[in-house]
Amino acid sequence: MKLTNTSIVSAFAVVTTTAGVYAATLSGTFDVRVVNYSFGSNQSSSVAVATKDNFETRFDAATDGVDRDTFRYVGALDFFIDNDPRDVDAESISDFFASNTLGSVFGLDSVVGGLTLSKPTFKTTTLFEFTEVYSNAFDTRVTHDDGFSIYGDGVELVSFANPTGIRTTPRTGKINFSDREFKLVYAAANGNPSRLLVEGDGVSVVPLPASAFLLLGGLGAFGLMRRKKARS
Repeated sequence: MKLTNTSIVSAFAVVTTTAGVYAATLSGTFDVRVVNYSFGSNQSSSVAVATKDNFETRFDAATDGVDRDTFRYVGALDFFIDNDPRDVDAESISDFFASNTLGSVFGLDSVVGGLTLSKPTFKTTTLFEFTEVYSNAFDTRVTHDDGFSIYGDGVELVSFANPTGIRTTPRTGKINFSDREFKLVYAAANGNPSRLLVEGDGVSVVPLPASAFLLLGGLGAFGLMRRKKARS
């Protein structure tokens, strides 16, 4: 996926317009790993469990730029691919990220981004891993289809790892996150819908690091120079 001027501006706007505001949806600058894998026949749900162990096994067996990738996502963890038209399941990994218009992806390989998100019956699955470091505690819960697990500094805090219909976990109350490294593994499996919404009450939106602002500013200035040159 090419880093366009539009995506640069979008990411910059997400950070600058919401910095310092407490967000109901967990936001940040996430390091993301994704792995996509398929089978020639129907499988059981066990191939799609959203755990660190399953993710690492699938990721290690995959190939960079073919069926796995590492990149960055800036924005809120709020994604939704519905099942319309029913059971077509044509959406891609890039479509999953594009479902949140207030977030931006940086560095996703176009081949991996074009892979089909998921297919029934567990013939194709995509596992996502989102990692961010926070400086304060917050309460969280997850609305999801399919499974997910959350880890704090490498220790499992909550796991509803098996694929399911859309539901919120926990159904009542929230989970207190008081560690530093937040890691979430999510499975898009068994066809659409694919839903991931992570709440983060009491956590400020995390700004981009200074180096990223310099990069965005430099690329923006470069784009402006190109437009001026084209007009002259």
